[in-house]
Formats: sequence, structure tokens, C-alpha cells
Amino acid sequence: MIDRVLKIPFLKRLVPSIYKKYIYLTKNYFKEITVNGIIFDLDLRHFIDRRFFFYKTYEEELFNPLKKIINDNNIDYFFDIGSAWGVYSLSLSGLFPNLNIYAFDPIDKNIIRLHNSIKKNNLKNIKVFQTAIGSSTGTVELGSTEDYSPNFKINEKNSIIKKKSKIDFLDNLFQIKKSTIILKIDTEGFELEVLRGAFNLLVDNKCYCQIEINPNDDLNKEKIFSYLKSIGYRLISINKKNKLDYLFSNFINSNIEI
Repeated sequence: MIDRVLKIPFLKRLVPSIYKKYIYLTKNYFKEITVNGIIFDLDLRHFIDRRFFFYKTYEEELFNPLKKIINDNNIDYFFDIGSAWGVYSLSLSGLFPNLNIYAFDPIDKNIIRLHNSIKKNNLKNIKVFQTAIGSSTGTVELGSTEDYSPNFKINEKNSIIKKKSKIDFLDNLFQIKKSTIILKIDTEGFELEVLRGAFNLLVDNKCYCQIEINPNDDLNKEKIFSYLKSIGYRLISINKKNKLDYLFSNFINSNIEI
């Protein structure tokens, strides 16, 4: 019933808005749903969780091409960098049980939630790393503008909650060569440092990179494009829906329509 209601244009926005007020009034924040055989535990205070609750999909315009690339290219590894509670990792694990999935997130509550989901679904192909990812080792401070949010940013200026985390870089954690890898990078403005810390990984393997870049930071965007071009990557698509996500590869030559 709810699926049919949400297809009516004026109700598509109205129903989630009304439901948001309801969950705050009742404090009934937590829901469990099953999508494609995978159980997801959601915190409906957060927009991403509410969207997933109503539509049973997340970033479908990116996820569908991702599935095709995995199917068509014998992908060995999926790196979920900035995994939060793992909507990508959990969804892909259910669809591709032989895919090696590495999920990275620095925040305790996200890691606990992801571990619980892995256990609840008896998934065997996700390895979780509690660390921020950049181009060095040490510690960093992250902040969030909402205390319940899974999304934290390094050096967030408007944070109401702060967390400290260790930081590491991919070339320090992995020595992988001659493999085929997907990197999904969503690190709230820290994408360039992630890429710099993955130089060997990027040049020694066939890679497909899905990178979220802040559209208001032209300098950061220019540096990311320049860095990837310098190591043989080409832009193969832009997410026209949100103008945030850019797809690069050093082995896929045809553009991907999104």
C-alpha cells in the first residue's frame, strides 16, 4: 500500500514529512526492514534511513550501474570508504557473496551497527575497519552537526558532537596488485587525501572509483580531477541527479549513463 501511495507525486514528499513528525512525537526511531533478503536496522531520525525505509533503495542511479560493473568485470574487491552503517556493503554482500568487501568508518556507533547487521545476516564477505582513511597515520578529530547522525566530517566547524579517531591510509593497509577493485569514497571533503594515500593501489590495479565531491569546493574538485588524470584515470560519468558523484576508471573506457 505505502509503495503505491509514494508513487503519487504530491504524496511522495508529504508522507515522509508527516511520518518524520510522527516518529519524533512517539520517539519510535528504530525500525527493522528486509530488502532483497538482507535485514537492515534503521534509525529514522536520519534522512538516509528514512529514505531507505520508504523506498527500499539508496542512490539507485549509482547502485544499478555498480551492480552491472561487478557482474561484467569480475570485480575482486569493493572498498566502502566512509561506509557509515553500511548500506552499500550490506546490499552488495547479499547480492555478491563472493565479493571481498572492506568497509571503513571511524565512528563507534556506525561500526557497532554494521557489525550487528553482519552478524544478524550471517554475512561472511565483509571485513570492517574502524579508522578514518587519508594519506597519513595518526589521530584526527571528527564532528557532526546532529548528535544522532552517522555522518561525521574531519575538522567540522559547526559540530555539536565530536569524536577522535585513528587515521590510516590504504597503501599502508593493503598491498594488492593486478586485481580489479571498486572504490566508493564518501568522506565529507577528505576525498583527495584518501586518493593520495591509495596511489599504489590505484596504479597497480584496475579500478573504478565512485567519488562524492562537494560542488561548492571548486578547488578541491579541480585537485581531485588533476590527481586522477595524472595517474591515468578518466571521468566516465557524473550523477546528473545530485551533481555530487563523479565516476572515474583506468580500465572502463565507455561513458556510463546516469
